[in-house]
Amino acid sequence: MDHSRTHAVAVIGAGPYGLSIAAHLRAHGVDFRIFGTPMHSWQAHMPAGMFLKSEGCASSLSEPTGYYTLKQYCADEGLTYGEHGIPVPGAVFTQYGLSFQKRLVPTVEDTMVTALDKMSDSFELRLASGEKVRTKMVVVATGLSNTAHIPRALAHLPPELLSHSSSHHDLGRFKGRDVTVIGGGQSALEAAALLHEVGADVRVLVRRPELSWNSTPIPGRRSLYDRTRRPMSNLGIGRGAWLYCNAPNVLCHLPERVRLAARVRQAFGPAGAWWLKERVLDRLPIMLGQFVQAAEARDGRVLLQLQGWNSERCHLMTDHVIAATGYRFALTSLPFLGERLLPQLRSVRQTPILSSNFESCVPGLYFTGLASAIQFGPAMRFLHGADYTARRISHHILGDRTRFRTPLSDGFKRLPRCKEFVTGEVVRPVIADYADANAHEPGQSAPVRVVLVQPSSDDLILSNG
Repeated sequence: MDHSRTHAVAVIGAGPYGLSIAAHLRAHGVDFRIFGTPMHSWQAHMPAGMFLKSEGCASSLSEPTGYYTLKQYCADEGLTYGEHGIPVPGAVFTQYGLSFQKRLVPTVEDTMVTALDKMSDSFELRLASGEKVRTKMVVVATGLSNTAHIPRALAHLPPELLSHSSSHHDLGRFKGRDVTVIGGGQSALEAAALLHEVGADVRVLVRRPELSWNSTPIPGRRSLYDRTRRPMSNLGIGRGAWLYCNAPNVLCHLPERVRLAARVRQAFGPAGAWWLKERVLDRLPIMLGQFVQAAEARDGRVLLQLQGWNSERCHLMTDHVIAATGYRFALTSLPFLGERLLPQLRSVRQTPILSSNFESCVPGLYFTGLASAIQFGPAMRFLHGADYTARRISHHILGDRTRFRTPLSDGFKRLPRCKEFVTGEVVRPVIADYADANAHEPGQSAPVRVVLVQPSSDDLILSNG
């Protein structure tokens, strides 16, 4: 490899988003380099024994042919797989990701990027090895790295008493210890279940007055009315879920105040997976409606000061606190952003303002995943968003302005689809086909064709121009 020349693209991160983008770039013959440990967060930071919250149909990485999916990997390996109703083990997904990398992105360089700066006509990356790399474009695909959120009331506790749920691969070290998990979402509830199963004395503190659970997939044929009113998507049932899954570019063009509205920011909020209920309810104590007002280290343990919704206060002593309090992206938390580059980035709430092609205001610098969720919707917080992101960025890098001018039948093949949980029938209640969306920047309107497809021989096409 010639280390002295300027490369076309550098991808920072080798998780699901980074690998998906690299697979598309490699398939199109783009000169790129990708840096990071493949599937590092999944191997080192996800608890052993966990399952994905996403259903099987929404848990694949992206590559141009659409062949090497999780379904195909499971078929090749003789593993159980289901579009719906069969939870995906985290270990299986991790091995699928590593297999994807070896087959489709074999050039991953297992090294860290320590600095990124903008030069006059290129970017300069400095690697942990000391090497300096010049590239025309950079894609930041760091996933959940450096995004773990710790509430302010807990942040001052020492690491031996406090950790984030993303810090543990082996929860067995808490066997026989008193552990308090804070949070009411999937990470908190599954961590508590795993702690209970390894022999820890665990409880869950939830700020809300009740737990939320995702609905259980119900086998059987739904009526056409129900399927139209509550369409199926890769992230659940309902019009909102369908919109977030299938129309990220529509969301991108909405006014900022609409995208930042509570209904968008809180979509797919804290909730436990349907299959987790029996491992949590009536198995371990759950304290609802409890706020952590303060915490202090005392004699090698943690004293928590709690306040309930009824304003009653109480104290709780525990050996260790696990904050399963989610993730928040912030530009200032990326350790490699240089002092000259960071001030050039326009942002809102510490996330970069992006074009419809995931490009920041610094030309040639792209952001993905959680960093793009405010712009493109909550689907970017999930594996499902990798396909749209990878196709959009790779085609923009290639300068392909015809990507969204595909025939209707080809458009169906390209857009993510999820089978209805019935008799194998594919139901596509609504498909948005964007006409020349690449020619529009955020804030400008783009023509959109909406196609309603019913399970019959005739297709009804509605157009707004």
